[in-house]
Amino acid sequence: MISKASPREHAAQVRRDYQQQRVRQLSTRLADLADPTVPGIIDPADGTLNKDVLAADLNVVIAKWDDLPETGWDEYDGLQLQMAKVDGSGGVGAFEPVGPLHQYDETNSADFPVTVTVPKEHLKPDGGRQLRYVIHKYQGWDNTSDAVSLICDSTPPWGDVEPEPVTLPSVPITDAYFTANPTGIEITLPAYPDQEAGDRYALYYSDTVPIAPYPDPLEAGLLPADRKLLIPKAEIEKRDDGHFYIVYLLLDKATNRSRISEVAEVFVNLGNLPTNLKDPVVPLAADGLIDLADAQAGVTVEIPAFDNHRPTDVIEVTWGTSQLLTEQIGSRSFPLSIVVPPDRLLAAYGKADSEVVTPVSYRVLRHCVPYGPNSIEVDVDFSVIGPPRPDPDPNWPNPINKLLLAPITKGKVSAVENELHRSDAGQPATLTFALYPSAKNGEVVDFYWDGTLVTEATYTVDTSDGPQIEREIPWTYILNAGNKTDLPVYYTIRKALDAGNEQRSLSASVKADAITEVPDTAEFQRLFNSRWLNCNSLWEEPNNPAGDPAFKVFVKPLAKYLPNGGAVTMVWSALGGRTGDTEIVPAKKTEALTITKAEADKGFHWEIKPYSTHILPIYDPAGMGADGRGRVHYSLDYEGETITSEAAEALVGLATGSGTCPIP
Repeated sequence: MISKASPREHAAQVRRDYQQQRVRQLSTRLADLADPTVPGIIDPADGTLNKDVLAADLNVVIAKWDDLPETGWDEYDGLQLQMAKVDGSGGVGAFEPVGPLHQYDETNSADFPVTVTVPKEHLKPDGGRQLRYVIHKYQGWDNTSDAVSLICDSTPPWGDVEPEPVTLPSVPITDAYFTANPTGIEITLPAYPDQEAGDRYALYYSDTVPIAPYPDPLEAGLLPADRKLLIPKAEIEKRDDGHFYIVYLLLDKATNRSRISEVAEVFVNLGNLPTNLKDPVVPLAADGLIDLADAQAGVTVEIPAFDNHRPTDVIEVTWGTSQLLTEQIGSRSFPLSIVVPPDRLLAAYGKADSEVVTPVSYRVLRHCVPYGPNSIEVDVDFSVIGPPRPDPDPNWPNPINKLLLAPITKGKVSAVENELHRSDAGQPATLTFALYPSAKNGEVVDFYWDGTLVTEATYTVDTSDGPQIEREIPWTYILNAGNKTDLPVYYTIRKALDAGNEQRSLSASVKADAITEVPDTAEFQRLFNSRWLNCNSLWEEPNNPAGDPAFKVFVKPLAKYLPNGGAVTMVWSALGGRTGDTEIVPAKKTEALTITKAEADKGFHWEIKPYSTHILPIYDPAGMGADGRGRVHYSLDYEGETITSEAAEALVGLATGSGTCPIP
């Protein structure tokens, strides 16, 4: 007979049976744990994480597993995340716990699925990861899930540097290009590390360099493996021709965006292109040489007209090896005249001391695409003699060399330095200058009085002369220059009589007051045979006399002396006979006039009348004779003194067959 177990033993047996059942159940479910779910994965195929989730702790979702411990027994299942790094060759390292251990029992059943996190420090550096979790069963068993792959990628394509520019066609984009490439412009993005099939691009084509915030791209999409893209012809033609810029952005699977790329420039020249370019012209080189005087006058390069030019075309001129000159055509007419600045002329000439053959060329630039060049050569000589000039010389091509001291002028009589007095009238002046350092035999010194070359004073250097050299300034030069308080006097030096490139001395300021001003002589009008005042001279139309009979005088413009008009005193003197100075005193006439500005500018007429008082007394058959003479002069105040003209004189003949002039 089999004895019956006690209630206490029976209860213990039930517990043992239940535990064995749980163990059997657990052993059949060890492989049933669900994979961890990571919401931040952007590409399930390889586990790439969106770069935006890498800046914080990574969420991981865990589904409920079976057989949670009953509530009230103080027993718990433990949940532990584990992560292993994956090296570049795909090798998986050791799994290590990440984050805290979480405990669950049946009380938490309603909380599933639960979200736990991988601390963000475990997401660095970039690279592959394997992620799983382990359930530490309260009975002492461990159940481990399958691992999921993760890729942490926070590095954009090209990293922290600007992507290199696109590769463009090697020829300008013209109508001929589209004939050969009717679909558009093919460009290629440069290769970069870690290019992946999911990488995307955004391409920008604009007449300005795109800056943030960027406009809508011209093209965008998945980047082809060969990175070749097309800008459609229609998009090019929509924007017409011009100077355009191409940049791009890259976006990888993790949504990392690259920096904007370096700029590539493309020049689109549609329509008729510049043709029939002609050689440039340097007008001042027509005499065969560009010299210092030409540089002082201003050297220009003229560009003849060419076919299909546009106002926006740019002319690029090269003078020797100096820096380029660029000017837009604009609204100017041909030939275009482009000034070559003095510094470019001097830079091209360099340190030479004789003629230099200098190339001069130009190109036409349409949207930076060159057409040409057309080139000529000119001879250039900027060599000079005398004391060395500064180097660099900021005043070049100014001919004044400050080491060439000003000359000294003295009058023959007054002998006062740099002054000429009335006592020096009619005499040459004496000019003295110091022979300059480094002077050589045969060099030529020219002297200028008030800017006029004094040819009689030219001096050919003889180094045995001096050191003070004297020259004479003839009176004619002094007279022609007139009186001036600051009349300039200087000299120039050059290599030889047939040479140019003069250097010029400092100027002396001469107070010239050796000339007594004499206004122009008045002119008698209506003269017979250019010498006689007769009865016909009394009227404009002798056969139809009108008005009072009078002799007429013209006084030339006096604006030099009376710029605004003013007082003029006219004097008529009558003389008896054809010779001698016997004055017919009663016939004399003195008249004070006030002339207008217009009369001072153009001249004015004066009449000698009344006839009976100032003309008829000349007729004196019983005394001095029937013929006589008349004189006219005038005076005015100028610069504080009264100046008087020379007298105009004419013969006077008033006799007729029946007496004297018939007066109506």
